[in-house]
Amino acid sequence: MVAWRKKPEGFEWHKYIRTTIKVRRDARRQRVNDARRAAGEQMNAAGAALAAGSRAAGSAAKDGAIAGAGALALGLQGFWAVLVHAMGVLVRSIINVVSRPHIGGPLGILGAIAVGAAIGRQRVLGFDKEAILTLAVGLVLMACLLAMLARSYNWQAPSIPGLSAGTVAAGALLLALAGGIGWLASGGSMGSFASVANLRVLGGSPPIEGRAYATGADTVRIGGTSVRLTGIDAPEREQRCGRGGRGWRCGAAAETALSRLVDGRNVSCTISGSDDAGRKTGQCTAGGKDVAGELVRQGHVFAGGSMFARYGSEEREAKNAKAGMWSGDVERPSEYRSKIWEEAKRRAPEGCPIKGQIAGASRVYVLPWSPEYERTRVQKARGERWFCSEQEAVSAGFRAASGG
Repeated sequence: MVAWRKKPEGFEWHKYIRTTIKVRRDARRQRVNDARRAAGEQMNAAGAALAAGSRAAGSAAKDGAIAGAGALALGLQGFWAVLVHAMGVLVRSIINVVSRPHIGGPLGILGAIAVGAAIGRQRVLGFDKEAILTLAVGLVLMACLLAMLARSYNWQAPSIPGLSAGTVAAGALLLALAGGIGWLASGGSMGSFASVANLRVLGGSPPIEGRAYATGADTVRIGGTSVRLTGIDAPEREQRCGRGGRGWRCGAAAETALSRLVDGRNVSCTISGSDDAGRKTGQCTAGGKDVAGELVRQGHVFAGGSMFARYGSEEREAKNAKAGMWSGDVERPSEYRSKIWEEAKRRAPEGCPIKGQIAGASRVYVLPWSPEYERTRVQKARGERWFCSEQEAVSAGFRAASGG
């Protein structure tokens, strides 16, 4: 049996439904496109506003930077003016003082002595930094004599157009100070000027001369006098340098190097003072060479001190060339001694690690880094004792042991 279906009577409903869905879909698409277009227009507007703001901010920043630079320049100019004025006042005060006969005269004489010392050093050791510094100090001191003469005869220095005498003097002093600081930072020292006090004309002791031999890494003996070299810091005898199993006793190597320089040769030592142990200290020359400087240059000892190190340039030369102990790992003797000292203090009675020993008429003290330290026993029944410092041991009548 065939089913009967009623045919539509002129209205096609399925076409109506598809058309309605399509219209609604197109409407939704149109709304999405409109929303995208509106968002794009808003982003363009925001970008234009941001660009305009950035240009305005950049212009303002540029104007502010120009104004700040101008203010900084004015501030620096004011600071320089104040500094120059202050230096001018200081220079005039100094000139007023040194131009007095009872001050300018002795200073001028001392300057002449310093110049003579510089010339003498130049003839023996060449025109080195020490000679240059001594000569410069001497010339400055001799200028005090000129100031005194100028005041005595009422002489006035010619003025420079646009610059006052105080400004010129202040500028010269600033340049001198800057040059001096730069020279010292590059490895200069004040050692030569201090050595002027040892000149015979000032009553200082004459040099010690004669055949010498080394008694340590930094000590020479001439006749019956031991002189410890100044301006250097030598490794201790048991101190080691290098890496691991390839290390060596750099203190013993330094002593050997000193022996090669002085043993059996005529050596001249200028005494400048004494150390904590009461030993004489000074600068020694052999064959026209500064013994301490040669040890530093060969890489066997360190330059003593820091910014004012006398042999700073020689140490840098040895370090760059990896000479001697600089070919491996190194430790400054002061650091090495400090570690051993602290360890010995912890083990010593009352924290005093120096051992005072009596053998017959000999009374010596032994320092913690000495090779004999561990073998030395303090026997209080014999009058032996512990000391907290070398000065204390010396005051008690003890002297330093030959091994340190």
